[in-house]
Amino acid sequence: MIKIITLLVVYLVSSTVAVQLKYISCGSTATVHSIALEPCASEPCAMNIGQNYTVWVNFTAKVNHDRAYHVWGGDVTGFGDVIMLNINPNDACIQSVKCPIQAGLQQTYKATVTIPYINPKRMALTWEVKSTNDPAARPIICFVFPVTILVN
Repeated sequence: MIKIITLLVVYLVSSTVAVQLKYISCGSTATVHSIALEPCASEPCAMNIGQNYTVWVNFTAKVNHDRAYHVWGGDVTGFGDVIMLNINPNDACIQSVKCPIQAGLQQTYKATVTIPYINPKRMALTWEVKSTNDPAARPIICFVFPVTILVN
């Protein structure tokens, strides 16, 4: 029964408007198997201000981590003018991953964000999951992907 439910969930996720992202790794300490973003029909993803977007990252940690925190931001200009965006709650263990994260255990990280007001433009979004709130900490998961921000 559990296998049927799992297959149904996978079918529902894959049958909605979700794209398997082509991304650039930016130093993940985990092995990232796949990343999907919804709703997103093509790349670069056209993201509307005020709309919710959900990311799923299937990964296997290489080392144990007690905690996990969301961090995401964007390089707005393409020249390093980075803005940081908030995900609430910041603690990824609350609704996303099972903590402590165990090395060798495959899991799916999930987070939903609302696109804040950003001047409409193309940008590179960086998404990280870290084991601490320290911005200098090496990320468990880190990836960059292109988006276009649109006004509804």
